[in-house]
Amino acid sequence: MNNETNRDAEAFERHFLDWVLQAPIENASSEDEESFNLPPYSEEWGNEDNSGVEYWEWDEPDPLDYQVRAHSNAPAQPLTIGDIPTVQDRFQTLLKERLRAEIESNPPLFPWETEIKSYDHDYPDDVAPQWVPPLHIWTPQLQNIRWGRLPIPIAQGVFAQLLEPCQELVMSSLREGAKLVRAVDSLFPDQSQELNELAGIVLLGATRGITASEVEDLPNYSEATTDQQMLMSLLAAREIIDSLTLDCPVNQPPVSREWLTALGSLTLQAQYLSNRNTEPPRPCLRVECEFPGGGSLELKGGDAEATAHRPNSGHLSVELFDPQPDKIYALEVRFQNFETRPLMFAIRPVLSGQDSN
Repeated sequence: MNNETNRDAEAFERHFLDWVLQAPIENASSEDEESFNLPPYSEEWGNEDNSGVEYWEWDEPDPLDYQVRAHSNAPAQPLTIGDIPTVQDRFQTLLKERLRAEIESNPPLFPWETEIKSYDHDYPDDVAPQWVPPLHIWTPQLQNIRWGRLPIPIAQGVFAQLLEPCQELVMSSLREGAKLVRAVDSLFPDQSQELNELAGIVLLGATRGITASEVEDLPNYSEATTDQQMLMSLLAAREIIDSLTLDCPVNQPPVSREWLTALGSLTLQAQYLSNRNTEPPRPCLRVECEFPGGGSLELKGGDAEATAHRPNSGHLSVELFDPQPDKIYALEVRFQNFETRPLMFAIRPVLSGQDSN
């Protein structure tokens, strides 16, 4: 019984080795091939000292044995015994290559599959560099939004929601109270009456309506009541609109603004001159800006526009000649490589304050 089992095991080993050697290995070196040229199995091998070789033994016959017997007469590859570790390494390499080829030609299926399927990726292959959410690059300015010397405790998300309508409203001819209500009404739908009442308080609060102690006592936005949230939103909208609006009296020192961005501080100056040093002298609206990174300026109004850009941080300036007094000109600030909405300032040349010269 043991002799028959041993013969079956030997036949299985020869068949398994034949299976492994069916696919030639392209990267196999000639030295490896020579070291694996073993002669056919001989009974004399049992008389040699093979104490370092580990043999498999089966206590029970395997069902595969019956399939092996049908192919046991297939000629075996000529083999030569060499260094045992080398033979083992070579055998493992051949086995891995053969198994890889079998898996590639007949891939395994998931338990729920009945056939091979191709699945699309559920994530993008490439991530866009320097991607930022809309308006995120402009929201650090929240640090500068204050009522007097006191910060207005609104959340960054609320600031971003207010910034977009405020940029549109700076170009509007609406009265200030109407601008404030329009800026925050998307946050508080169907509450226009309450917003109008609070907007009046905010406008009076610059002198007497809202005291510093009242602003200081306001809780965080998420913990505030609806009325308190309305008040904070209106206060913030007023400060945002003021920061984005530059009234430039003729022949006066430049009007300055600073806006904190994700890249650093953006500073600009706007000036309206009645007699620019040109021949002949011509009125001019001039804007100078210091960029924390590469970007562009565009000053436009009516059919006139002026643009400037640079690939890195530094100074930019634009000029428009013959500006119309009391007309609003739009200044758009963009950063290079950031696909986000530009920051828009409203610049208005005014004749009040003209000097005697």
